[in-house]
Amino acid sequence: MITHEKCLFCGEFETLDLFEVWPEDRAFMIETCCEDLQNYLHENIDEVPTATWRALFADYGIAIRRVLTGTDDGMFCWTTGAPIDFGLELVPVTLTEAKAFVVKHHRHRGEGRDKHVAPIGWRFGFGVKNGDELIGVAMVGRPVARMIDATTTVEVNRVAVVDNKLGEHACSMLYGAAAREAKKRGFARIITYTLETEPGASLRGAGWTIEAKTRGGSWNRAARSREDVGPTCKKLRWAKQLRKAA
Repeated sequence: MITHEKCLFCGEFETLDLFEVWPEDRAFMIETCCEDLQNYLHENIDEVPTATWRALFADYGIAIRRVLTGTDDGMFCWTTGAPIDFGLELVPVTLTEAKAFVVKHHRHRGEGRDKHVAPIGWRFGFGVKNGDELIGVAMVGRPVARMIDATTTVEVNRVAVVDNKLGEHACSMLYGAAAREAKKRGFARIITYTLETEPGASLRGAGWTIEAKTRGGSWNRAARSREDVGPTCKKLRWAKQLRKAA
C-alpha cells in the first residue's frame, strides 16, 4: 500500500504492506519503504489506523476486526504472535474440551496445594474463539459452598482465557453468556469467586456486583478429608440477580 506521501526518513513514497501472514499463529510481517520507517512503526504502531490494517489483510483474503497494539513493555512485535482480532465469537464446548483448556491456561494453575484443576462436572459451559483459535472457556456448575441453594443458584466454577488483551474481552463475553444461559434455564442467581487481589474488571463489565467476602482457608477438615485444589486466600463472591426470588 502506497500512501502517496513522502516518507519522513527516506524521502520516497511511504509504503506499508504485509510481507507474510500466519493466521493460525496470529502473526504477520510488514514491509515498508525503508528500515527506519519500520523501526519507527515498531515503537509507534498505534499510529496505523484500523482501516489500514483491514485493507492490508483484505489483500490476503483475511477479514479482521482490528490489530491490538501495544504490549506490557509498550512495544509491539508482529512476528511472534501478534494479537490479531478476527472478531470474537461465542461457541459451544464439550466438558472434555473445557477441562483440557482450563488445565492448560488457567491463571492460578500451580503445583501441589496451589494447583487449580478443572471441575469434575458441570451444568453447561461456553467457549470463545478468535478465528479458528479457542481463546477462552467458562464452566458453570453447582455452587461449591453447601449452604447455597443449588436449585436457584449456579456458579461459574472456572473461567480460563489466553494471556493477552483478547483474553480480557473474552472474559466479559463468557460471564455475560453464562448469566444469560442461567436465566434461560430458570435460575434466580449466578455467582462466582475471585481472589481478593484481583480487580474483577471483566465481571463489572458484564454487570456483576460484589456481594460478600469469604475468609478463605482450607476445605480440609478432620471429619471430612479433602484436598485443596485452588488458592486458599480470601476471596470475593460476585453475583448477578437474574430474576426475583420466590
